[in-house]
Amino acid sequence: MKFKKNNNLYYKVRVSILFFFLLLTSCHDDFLEEKPESLLSPENFPQTAQDADLVLGGISSTLTSSTFANRSLILTAELSSDETVTRYSSGDRFNIDQFIYALDNQYIEDIYSTCYTIINQSNLLLKSLPDEEWTVPYIAAAKFYRAWMYAYLVRLYGPSIIRDQPTEVVKEDEVIVRASEEEVYNFIIKDLEEAENNLPLTWTTSSHLDDGRPTRGAAKILLAKMYLSMAGWPVNDDTKWELALNKAQEVIDLGIYSLEPNFSDLFLIANKNGSEHILSIQMPETVGILSIQARPRGGAIKEVGWYLFQASPYLMEAFNDNDSRKAGTFLTELVQLPYETVPYTSFSRNSTYPHTPAINKYQDFGRDNISENASRSSLGLIIFRYAEAFLIKAEAENELNGPTDNAIAAINELRRRANTDEIESGLSKEQFRDIIRQEWSFELAYEIKRRFNLLRWGIIDDVLSADERATNGYQPFKKYFPIPQAEFDSGLDPDLQNPGY
Repeated sequence: MKFKKNNNLYYKVRVSILFFFLLLTSCHDDFLEEKPESLLSPENFPQTAQDADLVLGGISSTLTSSTFANRSLILTAELSSDETVTRYSSGDRFNIDQFIYALDNQYIEDIYSTCYTIINQSNLLLKSLPDEEWTVPYIAAAKFYRAWMYAYLVRLYGPSIIRDQPTEVVKEDEVIVRASEEEVYNFIIKDLEEAENNLPLTWTTSSHLDDGRPTRGAAKILLAKMYLSMAGWPVNDDTKWELALNKAQEVIDLGIYSLEPNFSDLFLIANKNGSEHILSIQMPETVGILSIQARPRGGAIKEVGWYLFQASPYLMEAFNDNDSRKAGTFLTELVQLPYETVPYTSFSRNSTYPHTPAINKYQDFGRDNISENASRSSLGLIIFRYAEAFLIKAEAENELNGPTDNAIAAINELRRRANTDEIESGLSKEQFRDIIRQEWSFELAYEIKRRFNLLRWGIIDDVLSADERATNGYQPFKKYFPIPQAEFDSGLDPDLQNPGY
């Protein structure tokens, strides 16, 4: 259980040497408006707020320069649920969809390695910042990033190796252990509690509430989500319901966010970083491929794409036709050249699961170059938006006190926006719980929530065992992904692998 000198887990040499180079070459973020005047190094960097902004830009670049935000997060945390399917009949995407993945699956490896890379970047920043007044929000931002990455690790891979120092100070003979889920969650909570008190409501150099940098609202809603997760499987701590409720209410009480009146407009490039967005991963136009991946394939289709992941028809059928979120979530028809409108049953190119609708949330047909297969867009990946605070509030309140007026009102905030029937009183706690769980999908389908919800609700075994795509490969030990093979090839003790793999 000890490091070897070539241990791959934290990419010691690559990160420690290239981290600051990455900071200097990162210039795509909206908030990076100035260039450093001289060559910076770990010894003299950062010394000003401008330097620290470059550091945050470097972390942002890590999220977008790898496939983390463009593919891997969706293909691991979303495709491995019952609501998403890939058109492929082989390969790493298909294998995740079918739960027959190997230890060297590229997407499982990318999430794991990128999370630890960003954790190390955050630790380097925390170690490098001087103890001065101007550094307070940057220290808070670094702790947020570290907590955010551990939030993915603990829910995707389970018990995790906690690292609060840069890998350059790791001792060669250090014994490596994986902390329990509860220990990891407590580490996350501590970071976020410190971060929320020192992060700004919005960065003074930004014209948006959300420009990709963590804010007080982002820390609060991630805290609420972590409390919600701890209240469920595997920690099952009922005391966390009230904490989740209170933190969700704090997000609402900030008074700076609002629901976008038209649900479909949430996902337009023109409205990115809008008033409902709390945290998004910013995509440079030359990098962003979310739109292309969700768009159907076919040479005769005007809006041509790759169709890497698609919607499950059963979820679309669960929507009320009057619910405006249905049209905003699913693409059921498109224009086929020469300008003939065809239904989704015609454009699905999936021999295994034919006639599958496309996911509409990641598509924006308002650009002139949309017909080009290789076109990119600046459409960001939304991590948290204001609507989630109402879902957390309703669920936590119901678990604590049943379907109170406050809990029902929180759900009805979203249903009014969707122009669908509001929930009335008179439901049992169990009935309202079922409604809330369905509302999570109606509101946030394909926004990387479903697998995590199934996990904390304790129903992932039942749901995936019944899913036609997962039924042949899913087993209960696959609640968590495996630690990637690359880590063991580089010297990590095989005993640290998740059970069953």
